[in-house]
Amino acid sequence: MSRQLTAIIVDDESLAREGLMLRLNGDTRFEVVAQCPSAQHALLAIEEFHPDIAFVDIEMPGLSGLELAEQLSKSTTHAPKIVFVTAFREFAISAFEFQAFDYLLKPFSDDRLASCLSKLVNSFFDSDVVLQHQKLDELLSRKTGNSIDGFIRNLEVSGGGSMSELQRTVSMKSGSEWLRVKLDDISWIEAAGDYMCVHTLDGTHIIRKTLKQFEQELDPNLFPRVNRSAMINLSKLQKLTPNSNGEYLAQLTSGDSVKVSRKYKFKLEELRKDNLS
Repeated sequence: MSRQLTAIIVDDESLAREGLMLRLNGDTRFEVVAQCPSAQHALLAIEEFHPDIAFVDIEMPGLSGLELAEQLSKSTTHAPKIVFVTAFREFAISAFEFQAFDYLLKPFSDDRLASCLSKLVNSFFDSDVVLQHQKLDELLSRKTGNSIDGFIRNLEVSGGGSMSELQRTVSMKSGSEWLRVKLDDISWIEAAGDYMCVHTLDGTHIIRKTLKQFEQELDPNLFPRVNRSAMINLSKLQKLTPNSNGEYLAQLTSGDSVKVSRKYKFKLEELRKDNLS
């Protein structure tokens, strides 16, 4: 992107604000326009500066970070993308109900922050691309009566265009953002109530989708089910180790361990042998 993205930091702890401020100042793509010790201060800063992003702590005196997000979600004026920054894992599902862009769990590494910042930049870039796409689509429709998608389909039919690149990715909606994630970047997927947690190299995306829907979209030979509520990327499986209760643990290259029910163990071993042969 050619312009800097503006941000505010909302946290009742001054050291936490200063620490994040220092880390953001090291990235020229971002400009912190305000530090806010409370959600009430944040509302004033948002009204004054119209920031692109708000990095928000959750547990604060007075109005909490979740309550701030809820209030902003009802606003008809410009609302920033919200990145929650908290030490509490249990608020993740609630956070994404208010269309949180990301959820940074303290203490987070420089790599995890860098991944979040890159996704932020890409999301704003993608928004600009979508706007240009819409303008071009309207122009083509007025001039030719056909849409961009129509032209693409015609090119594919006439030229035998390959869809292999699209087949190596999957589209999913995380919060208010549509993402296209490379299949090879996914380590495993687990159910969490009415949501799915998609664990990738860049962090976890919380998606409003069922495990059955993922099974229909993904190749079961590459993404097999391993228990009632989880599936793994077979290419990320390092080893299977027995558990004390007769079940197994799938050790993944990401460092995660996923329970494998006895019902799925033999199918998993067969798939692994087939992929190795």
